Amino acid sequence: MAAFRLFFLVGFACFAAGVSAAPETHADEVVATVLANVAKLKAVRPDAVPMAFWDFDGTIIKGDVSEGLDEDGVQKFKGLIEETILAGLSTVYKGSEGWIRYRDRDYPRMKEIGRWLAWPYNGQIYRGVPAAKLDDFCLRKYDEVYRHWYFASSVKIMQALEKAGVENYVVSASPEIFVRNAHRTLGLPRERMRAIRIAIDAGYMTTKIIYPVPYDAGKVENVRELVLARPHGVAVAGFGNSYSTDGEFLKYIVTQSLPGGAKGFALMINGGPEREGYKGLFRLVEQDETMR
Repeated sequence: MAAFRLFFLVGFACFAAGVSAAPETHADEVVATVLANVAKLKAVRPDAVPMAFWDFDGTIIKGDVSEGLDEDGVQKFKGLIEETILAGLSTVYKGSEGWIRYRDRDYPRMKEIGRWLAWPYNGQIYRGVPAAKLDDFCLRKYDEVYRHWYFASSVKIMQALEKAGVENYVVSASPEIFVRNAHRTLGLPRERMRAIRIAIDAGYMTTKIIYPVPYDAGKVENVRELVLARPHGVAVAGFGNSYSTDGEFLKYIVTQSLPGGAKGFALMINGGPEREGYKGLFRLVEQDETMR
């Protein structure tokens, strides 16, 4: 009876903490694989700066930071769009009525037209708002809420690579005004956070989109831009969670020819079955544990 009670208490504690009883083990293997390729690269290119590229929503954070939804459409937390609208930080939508209009009418209509319209719009609803005010609000939300929803394995991999000299960059299809404010809780420089950019004029948000938009093939262009901007930069690893949004940039990284016989590495997290055009290219893993 005592043994059963101990088993129950341990199991309940794991459940209450939001983690599974069986620990995830792939992080160490992933780090070892990437670093083995980095060693081959450095053997012939000592000045090379290895770079790893991460999607954000569903890859680093368990859910979508804009909407708070997981891959099944279940709300995990209040997303930053809802939080900022309710806090009076949008000039387009005001209060609870504005949030309902955005959620139930405007955004669904835009998604019917296409994500190329809908996703940039999420950063355009703040036109005329001081960017610094949005930054302060988002930073606080990451400190209070969102950092607890980071995947433990993703954070472990990122921190281990960073410690070993691999520079980590985020390339996301969420608004950059949201994503860049995760830098502090991830321990990364803010300039390494790339997402959908809306121009800032004299400190105020505008509606002007800065291209390329980091979605689908646009992520490839953003990765190329970041690599070219980094002296001696070499893309050695990519991390994503969706074939439709991340498949192309992961494929780009893993099919590159790198010096010294090194190979690019790509990890697909919770992406489901392999899709045509990508079979055999990525390491597939399932992960669920969060920093909670």
